[in-house]
Formats: sequence, structure tokens, C-alpha cells
Amino acid sequence: MLWYLLYPIRGTTQPPRLSANHPLRRAFYRHGKTTAEHWLIAMLVTVAIAMAFTYPTILLAENPTAGLASYPHHVWTTAKPHDEYTEPADVEMRQVWIHGSYMRALEKEVLHGALDIQQSLIGSDSWTSIFPSLRTSALSWGYHSPLMYWNNSRQMIDNDIDILGTINRQASTTSSSLNVTLRPASVFAGKKFERRRLTAADALVITLINKVEGDVGNQWTDRMSTLTADACNGCTLFPHDGYVDRSKVYEFSFTPLSLQENILLTFAYSLMALYVLMSLRRLKAFHSRFGLVVTVITQMTCSILASFTICSMLKINLSMIPQNAYPFVVLVIGLENLFRIINAVLAYPATMATELRIANALGDVGPVSLATVAQNLVILSLLGRLVSPGVAAFCAFACIATLFDAFFLLTFFVAVLMVDIRRFELQDALARANQAKPKRKPSPIPNRTWFDALVHGRLPFSTRMAGTAVTTTFILSLNYHFFEQKEQATSLRHLLRLVKNGPPQLNEFDTFAPLPINATMTPEQWMRMQDFDTAKEVMKLARPGADSFVIRIFAPLIVVLAGADRTGVEDQEWTTALRSFAIHHFYPVATAVVFAVAFVAVLMNFLLYTEHEDEQHRGDEDEQEAVSATTVALPHKLDIVKLYGTEKGHIITVGLDRSVVVSLYDRVHRSHQSHRLAGGALSRTHWPIHQITLEENGEWAALHCADDRIMVYSVGAGSLLSDALSYPDDTETLLFEFIRLPKKGGSNLYFVVLTTGGRLRMLNIESGQANAAVSLADTPLVGAKTIPGSNGKEPRLVVVTDEAQLILSAWHDGAWKRRSQHDLPAQKFMGRLLGAVHIQHYSDLGSDVLLVTAARRVMILDGQSIATLCVVDVNEDDPPILHVTLGTAVTCPRCGMLAFRSAMLIGEPASEDECATTALWPRDDADGVICATKSTSQCTSFDDATQTSHRLSKPGAWSAVKSQAILGLRKPASPHEGQRRAGGSSRLRRRQHTRSSVAADGGKDDDDEDSDAWQGYRLSANGELESISVLPEANDSNTGLLNTDSTALYVTNAGPAVPLDDQSIAVAFGNTVKIVRSVRMGGCAAPARATGRSLVRDVANVGQERGLRKVR
Repeated sequence: MLWYLLYPIRGTTQPPRLSANHPLRRAFYRHGKTTAEHWLIAMLVTVAIAMAFTYPTILLAENPTAGLASYPHHVWTTAKPHDEYTEPADVEMRQVWIHGSYMRALEKEVLHGALDIQQSLIGSDSWTSIFPSLRTSALSWGYHSPLMYWNNSRQMIDNDIDILGTINRQASTTSSSLNVTLRPASVFAGKKFERRRLTAADALVITLINKVEGDVGNQWTDRMSTLTADACNGCTLFPHDGYVDRSKVYEFSFTPLSLQENILLTFAYSLMALYVLMSLRRLKAFHSRFGLVVTVITQMTCSILASFTICSMLKINLSMIPQNAYPFVVLVIGLENLFRIINAVLAYPATMATELRIANALGDVGPVSLATVAQNLVILSLLGRLVSPGVAAFCAFACIATLFDAFFLLTFFVAVLMVDIRRFELQDALARANQAKPKRKPSPIPNRTWFDALVHGRLPFSTRMAGTAVTTTFILSLNYHFFEQKEQATSLRHLLRLVKNGPPQLNEFDTFAPLPINATMTPEQWMRMQDFDTAKEVMKLARPGADSFVIRIFAPLIVVLAGADRTGVEDQEWTTALRSFAIHHFYPVATAVVFAVAFVAVLMNFLLYTEHEDEQHRGDEDEQEAVSATTVALPHKLDIVKLYGTEKGHIITVGLDRSVVVSLYDRVHRSHQSHRLAGGALSRTHWPIHQITLEENGEWAALHCADDRIMVYSVGAGSLLSDALSYPDDTETLLFEFIRLPKKGGSNLYFVVLTTGGRLRMLNIESGQANAAVSLADTPLVGAKTIPGSNGKEPRLVVVTDEAQLILSAWHDGAWKRRSQHDLPAQKFMGRLLGAVHIQHYSDLGSDVLLVTAARRVMILDGQSIATLCVVDVNEDDPPILHVTLGTAVTCPRCGMLAFRSAMLIGEPASEDECATTALWPRDDADGVICATKSTSQCTSFDDATQTSHRLSKPGAWSAVKSQAILGLRKPASPHEGQRRAGGSSRLRRRQHTRSSVAADGGKDDDDEDSDAWQGYRLSANGELESISVLPEANDSNTGLLNTDSTALYVTNAGPAVPLDDQSIAVAFGNTVKIVRSVRMGGCAAPARATGRSLVRDVANVGQERGLRKVR
């Protein structure tokens, strides 16, 4: 409805679609992604909150400690005042409140005084004297007194040794002369309970009721004025003369739902159920539509029960409207937002990761749903000011329930939606794995009916405003019931008078003035807390068989007995009430919450369990492989030429077919979900693409195009940022990455590009604003590295100039500020560095170290002061160093400074047929560590370390990982290469033979098998080579996905290869990607120096324990 009202301003009735960078959309996107990723936590926390809020309504609704709570029943209830009532009332009610000392009304002295007052007013008749006439219609008067617990007998009171026990035993069984149950709420004021047992009271309440025809009421009035002279010498009365003449007429009604109303409610609920079932029947992308129905019912029920709890705390009287009507508005309002989210999720392709589908769906419809909730709250608030008080309370309930429903929708329902879609994906994956279904011919387009268009929202006149319209109509229908009962037409004049003056406050007993003494409860509060059953029993006395009666209620006579101490009354603090609740209800609440959370956790585990997954896990335990290789099937039609990966396993690829694909890794299912760059983004891309990068969470990608523009692409939204970033200059790239930089109160994501010309440009992803290019140095740069901030440290930017100057800058106040500058002890030629410089950051066990590699020298620097800790040179006949990995950081036992267990140097390959590594180990007589500083002569330094070199022939595509190993994919020269010697692992040989047999079973001979064989391998620092056969087909047994289109290309050369996390790399393999993963770490194993050679045939040990030169 809101968008229709804004049509003159906006020119359209469609809800707005916010841009990808809008803060509100980003907030809902982040919420959806976080909830989808941590769905179990979100679900369990929501269940705990729901149980905590629904517990009071379920278990404390009938508890006498519930206070002024008024829950709805199955009838219409009203208590309407009549200011100018001229007809005689059906009955009159008078009361006498008898107070002793504060909260000591159950002492025997007070009971004796109350008995004297009662006998003075009524006489000395005992309860049994009028018992025969209780069930007759001739009873014209009666009284309701707590003294009936003792049969109005002074002797029984004196002989009772347990006053409280007597009351609690008879609280639900004893009736007064009015045939009304003697409930503590009706005969005491200012009560205190422990659980359901009364422990104290502040006043005794004697209620006198008579029919108007007799003269009993006037006699009681006269006797009240003479109490101080007759039965209560020394008592204090309010009013002081005992004469009570203030009264007010009320009409109480208890009208059951009529046949017509029941039929209308049944029809309304039936239409709603039919709409839900028809809508869910067409949702094919969900595993269990029945489960969604149960979820919706559970969510709505929790919203309603939690709203009852909040209304009880706010003392909102909900008893005036039948309980059958309360769920209707919540269902109407909740279903609107619920199906809006479901349809938004289905709008995104199934190939997109489930987390991103839900995140984008919430980003799209979350702001609209929020606006709808705000709109409904405004409409309900306005209606609450126009309608009668009973319906106003209903509007307040609907507002609270709407907020609860929105909360559960954005948490519980989103988590359940995530689970249901995931179950559907699991079932679909298993079905495709077990059988190849034939392609079905497209069925003819069925005829769409008007009802189909209504369900799917494709009518020319949108049904988005149906929820608001139905809610408004329903509330006005409820209000018409009260107008009808008052026999007043719903005319325009009456509505205008309501707008001007507001609705009458029917629930306030303003006749009763506040008590002039320290009391725990006022008469008005006492009247409001009388329960539904007591009122029905009084109505049987007033008008047997009728639905309503008129009663004249007189202000109570307050009697304070002589000698009573009413001073020093302290108000009960909220902490006391909280402590009482914790003592009596914490255990059952905690038990219910823990049970519900445990039940949901086990249920989710059961729903996501698959036999296939269990068998696969059991097989992994039986035969644990050191190396695994899986295939990521991608929609490229030609070979992949560019590849980039993040530590979380996400990858981005560029193919020769001019397609760009982002593949996001799902850690739960250990599979990738691929997303093509949208056609609109590709049309603005100029080929070829020079550089690509991906944000660590896979949400943003950047492309350096041929026209020197950098396109930043939102993977979730499927769109480009509005403005492209221009490349700073025409030199090569040193940095091309995303980095998160801190700001006041949070952080911002930036894209950073730095060239060898020293030009730096940054783009703020949050705002879409790019800064002007700045120069970091006057001379060309040969190396650069960004270091994210952690543990209170500022993010840093390290660059190296070709004059061997290392410059350290830190991010402060939104800019890079130079902190220090240091001369590198690097080898130079004519004052300049030769070749590129590689910078690595190492942090382990609190260490902060920079590794700067230049040619055949490694410089280890302190990460904060950039002071040189150690310089290591390799021999001239060794290749230049490409990468360095360090072992575990420890403390040197000799000097207490930084030390390492080992180190591994990877050289630049001289050719494609060889890869060289050098491992550094402590001497046998050392402490097992290599000291980085050698502060004492007893320390073992890098020049004292033992060196073991290895060369791997035909390494193929490979990359070094931080676990001190090289992972790669190669094509061995013969089927026997890569196997171990006789002393090696026979199980590995059996695995390779088994995989080769699988290939052979496909109909290939040995020569074909040799030509198609590929090998995923892991070369550790000690020279141990572990490998696994990899089939080239995209549908081999290692694939996490199946290439059902059979579009895998024949591959002769693999690559490029990029590292992912510490244990895996990604290798381009034709138009697919192979993920080679090391299952266990082995980089710190002892070197095989006993034989003088490596453990694998094609790895030659060429470094027989040579020492290194150390330059200080």
C-alpha cells in the first residue's frame, strides 16, 4: 500500500530496488550471508529466545502469580461503563477492605477483627445456614468472604495451626454463599505467592452482592457508617464516616461466537490455508514443502505466544476479543513477507551458492519488508486510536506480534530455508551421482489460470497490498461487533467524534480514588485482575442463563484495624521480582530451552545426514591418502589462461572463450558453486584481461582490462560498480588486491593497485569513491606487500625500490603514512637491484617477520622496526630463490630470541623440466632450532644449519604452500614414475594401481593410459614425494561436481597454478580446475640423510649437507 500512496511522487507502484552499494541493502546482505553461513547458531539462538518468551504464556497463564495478565478466551468480553444509566441495575456490589499491619492480614487478630465486622454487617449466620438456597433463583443477596475458609467460625480460626495451609488446600474447592469459588485473587488484596501457594496478604476483601429489588443494600450502607461504634472500636475508616455513596454502573457481557462469526472465521482461515498450500505446491526448489509449512506454523505460534507474554508484562487487557481471532492478523501480515523472501531466493539461479542466494534475496527484499512492517505498525497504531478499547488492545497485540514475526522471519526462517535448500541440493547431487537421467523434451506450455496468476502475483493489479487491506478490514469488522453491541450505528458522525475525542477508556475504574494509606494494591487494580471464571460465576447469580448483566459497583470501604502499623512500607524493587522468578522458574525455563535447543540440533543433524556421506567418511578413515585431487567443473568452453585463488578456497578464472567465472567454495559440502560474470558486465570489458583478483570472501572481483580500466564486480549482486578505476600508469603491476582497512567504529574494504612506477590508487568499495593516484617513491619499485592489521597493529604497506630502499608505511587516519625507511643488504649491480624482489610476511606464535628475497639472498627482517635479523646466501650454482617457507616459530633455548624449526627455499625454475628445493635443518648436535639472530656463540644460526637439496624432474604446474611443501600436477614420463622404493609405502602403490585400473576399465590400452595419466603430488621439505593418479575426465571419482555436458577438453599442459590455503593449490586444467590438497602435514619431518638421496626415484639429492654463507 505504501508504494501506491507514493505513486504521485515516484511515478511507479513497484517497490524500489536499491543499488548494490546502498548501506541498507548491504546491511541486509551481510545479515543474510552471516545467518546462512552460521545457520545452526542462528537457529539455536532463535529457538532459545522463542522458548524464553513463550514459557510464561504456556505455563503461567493460569498461575495466580501472573498478576494483572488478562488472556483471551473463547467469548467476547466487555466491561462498559454507563455514565447516564437510568434503568435499575441487575445487582449491586459493595466491598469492605480490612487492613492490619503491612502484609499481615492473615494473622489471627486480623481475622478476628474481620469476623466481627462481617457479623456486624451480615449477622452471625454461618455458611451452612444458607446452603439449601444456593442453587435456587430465590437467592436475592450473598457475600464472598475469606472467612468462609473457616466456616465463619471464630473457634475454627483459633484451632487452626496452619492458616496458610488451610487457604491453599481449599483455594479451588470451597465456594462462597454466592456459589463463587473462593480464589485467593478474589478474597485477598496485596498477595504474595511462592509458585502457586499464597504466603502473605495485605488486606481481607469482603464482597457483598445483592439484587436491586430488595432493601439489603441500604441496610449494609447504614451498618457501614456505624462500624466504629459497634464492631470496630478504634478502627480508621476511609471515608472517615463510613458512608459510601460513590458508585458507577458497568455492563459485563460474555458473548460466545455466533454461528455466522464461526463460519466467517472458518472461511477466512480456510482461504489462507489454501493460498499457502497452492503457493508451496509450486515451489520445486525445496526439499520439503511440508517442512516449510511446519516452520511457518511454528514461527507464527512462537510470535503469538511471545506477544501474549509482552502484553502481559505491559498489562494490556486482551480478554475482550475471542482467542480465535488473534492468529489471523499475524498470519496475514507474516505470510506476505515470508513469500516475498521465498520468491526472491528463487529468483537467483540454482548454480549460485546457497549463502549468496539468500544474502542477495534479503538484500533485495529486506528493505521492502522493513518498510512493510513499518507501514503496518503505523496503520495499526492509527486504528488503535479510532476503535474501541478492546480492539485497540488487539491492535497493540498485532504491533508486537508483527515485530516478533519479522525477527523470527529474518533469523529462524532464513536458517530453515538454508537447511531446506541444502537438503534439496544434497538429494539432487546424490540422484545425479547414482544415475544419469535422460534429457526430457520440453513440455508444452500449460494454460495458466487466473488463480495461478493470483498465486504468483502476475495479475495486472498487484496483490502486494492485500495483507494490509485484509488486516484493516478484519480490525474494522471486530470493531463493528462492539458498535453493534452498543446499538450505535457506525456513522461518519460517530467516526469523526472518535477522531476528535478518542475512544472511551472502558477498562479504567476511575470511580475508585487512590488509597490514602500505604497499600500494595488499589481497588481499581483488584477489579482488573479478577479472572474470567469468577466473572462468569457472578453472572450466574445476577442473570442466570444470560450473556450479560448490569452491575452497580460502589467504592470500597477501607478499614484499618486499631494498632495496625502501616508505616515504613518499601516498594518492591524489580530485582526482588527478578530474584523470585529466578528461584521458582529458572530451572523449568532452562530445562525447556536446553531441551528445545538440543532437539533442534539433533533434528538438523538428522535432516542433513546422508548415507553416501557416511560411507565416504568411513572410506576416508579406512584409507587416508596423503594427497587428494578434485575437479571443479566450470562453464568455460576453451582453456583457462588466468587463475587467482584465496585462502578460503574461492577462485576466479578467465578463459580463452572470453568468459570470466567466479567459483565459491562451500566448506560444509566441500564443493564449489560457479558464477559467470553477467552479460552486462562482460559487454563493458575490453579484452584481453591483464590482471584478475578476488576478495577473500569471494564477494568482489577486479579485472584489469586492455583499455587500462579496472572493473570492480560484485559477485553477489551480479553487477559492476558504477565507475571504473583507471590504471595509474603504463608500468607493470606490483599489487592488485583487496584489503580491509580500519576506520572509526569499523572497517572498509578497499581495492588497491600499485605499479612498478610507484603509483598507488585505491577504491573504497563501501562508498565507490576512488582517490587520486599518489606516488610512494621517487625511484621505480621492484617489490611490494600489504600486511593486514591484527592484534591492535596498524595495517602496513612495504615497498622496495630498485636502489634497495625498503619503505614501511602504516594506515592511519585514512591514508598511508611513512613510518620508516631502511637500506636492504641486498646484492646490487651499479647501485641497483637486479630482478624482482619477493616479500613475504610470516606470523606464527606471535612472531612478526618479513622475508625479503632478492636473487640468491634471503633477508629476514623484524616486521615492526624492519631491522635486519639475518641474511642468508645460497651458492652461486644454485638457482635464484623464488619462495621461502619457515617452520614453526619457537624461542631459542640459548638466547631466548626468535628461532625456527626448519626452513625451505624454493628456487626459480631454470626450465619447465625441473624444480629445485633446499631444506635447512638444525645440526644433529644442536637444540633442534635455528636461531634467527644468533645472539650467543652457542646458538645455531643459518650458516651452521644442514642443507639438503632436491630436484624434481618434470614438475608440471606447481606452487609452494606455507606447510613447507610443494603441491603440483604433472604428467609423468612413465606409469612407474612417482612410486616409492621397496621400503616405501606399498599402500600408495596399491592406490595408484587401483586408479589406473579404473582408467583401464574404460576401454583404454596401456599406451593410451600412459598418454592420459596425470599425477597430483606433494614434495615435502625432506624430499618425500607422495602422489596420486588423477584422471583427466571431469567426471572422475575425485570430482566434487559432475560435468554432465561432457565438455572437458583434452589437456597436454596444465597451469597456471596458484596457492589457496596452507595445504592446497588450484591448477588450471583445460577448461576445468584441479584442486590438489595435502591431507596431512609432513614438512617438518626429519631429512633422509642416511641414504644420501631422497625417497622417490625422480628426486635427486644434490646437496650433501653443505653449509651456507651468512652475511651480517
